[in-house]
Amino acid sequence: MSTSAVRSIGTKGVPRAEREQQIVAAAVVEFAAAGYAAGSLTRVATAAGISKPLVYQYFGSKDGLYLACLHDVVGGLLARLADAELDVDDTVASRIHPLRAIFAALEPRREAWRLLFDPSAPTTGPISEVTAQYRAQTAELAASGSASFLRARGTYTELDASALTAVWMGLVDSLVSWWLEHPDEPAESMVARCERLLTAVLT
Repeated sequence: MSTSAVRSIGTKGVPRAEREQQIVAAAVVEFAAAGYAAGSLTRVATAAGISKPLVYQYFGSKDGLYLACLHDVVGGLLARLADAELDVDDTVASRIHPLRAIFAALEPRREAWRLLFDPSAPTTGPISEVTAQYRAQTAELAASGSASFLRARGTYTELDASALTAVWMGLVDSLVSWWLEHPDEPAESMVARCERLLTAVLT
């Protein structure tokens, strides 16, 4: 067994990068459950097996830790979505690819989705700016699929594409939210369910 495998979270000698990941992992769970406003750094520190001052030493502030959580969670999700969009064509059925990417990316810590749409997060400042940027990137990926779908049918207008993107984003959020309420459902089962629902709608 490796040294890192037997080392408890609260012991000394943990490499900084590993310690930061432990704190971020605990913070994602805390912020997803309580939201930014009610999120407690004391609970984060306890969950990570460290002292609260160490959280401040590594991340500077609550905002700094929340930003680290956003970058860690949403950055990876967007990378998977961008790859999935390469497999999307102008059919509705092909939208299963980005859905599969979302569920696969969130499977290890599905509650992280809530960070991207946290109503208690600051509406100004760095957190607001980063959240808006990530939301815009997510919507941009969805918009490219909407535009392609409408152009293939000769019905494209900017407003129609915008409306269809809003519908798609709402659908994705609803599906992920439903999934969060059914924690026993693995990602693979959720993807299969989405395929069945898409097939039902198409037929």
